Amino acid sequence: MARPRKGRTSVWPRWRIELMLEYVAAIPCGKVVSYGDLARAVGVPRGARRAGLAMRLSVPGHLPWHRVVGASGRILLRGAQGLEQRRRLEQESVPFTPSGSRVRIEDCRWDFPVR
Repeated sequence: MARPRKGRTSVWPRWRIELMLEYVAAIPCGKVVSYGDLARAVGVPRGARRAGLAMRLSVPGHLPWHRVVGASGRILLRGAQGLEQRRRLEQESVPFTPSGSRVRIEDCRWDFPVR
């Protein structure tokens, strides 16, 4: 019998991850949300880190993952992934601060529809 892998393979119940993926799929072009916004939308008020981990473990490539940023508008991915996220956001005309280091999240935050 195979032993279970060590480490986390899921941070939330499957239904919550599926709801999170539905919300990510619904973020319109040119809008962004924070990991904390995403966590609150699925009922975990202080779950920004878990939302990030769930995104890393669960998001299929066809979802607009690049529309999820840090609470201050920072792109939290490193290296090539961070550059790709920025490129995609710029293509969607998402505004950045004058220094270019952060998304102007107050100008383009998307409010999740109330369920």
